Amino acid sequence: MSLPRRFRLSGQSEFSRVFKQAVVSADGSFKVLARGSDNAESRLGMAVSRQVDKRAVQRNRLKRVIRESFRAHYGKAGNCRPADFVVLPRRQAATICNSLLFNQLERHWQRVDERLAKQMLSGPKDTAQPD
Repeated sequence: MSLPRRFRLSGQSEFSRVFKQAVVSADGSFKVLARGSDNAESRLGMAVSRQVDKRAVQRNRLKRVIRESFRAHYGKAGNCRPADFVVLPRRQAATICNSLLFNQLERHWQRVDERLAKQMLSGPKDTAQPD
């Protein structure tokens, strides 16, 4: 089952926005980047390259697990403030069973939520550079 369009990042500009000022959670299997959003819902982007696994079957399995984990955590109404996410699986993720991947992603969602909350409390960083 695909993720509805309103829950997906699409286009280079949306991915670049997350990469520029991201809150990061990483381990041996995933790197999850997040940035607060003005949209009504949280949105997900994935970059699963052939370097993760040469077999499309494995890359698609990882995408399904990521989508389902995202739905389970962020599909609940009022769970947290909306944010944009980019998930980058690593090679090790292709060798791990789905249940362990779900557990790892759940930890990432919780870490990112905490870090985004801290970032919101401290206020936005000034990205203007002096001339």
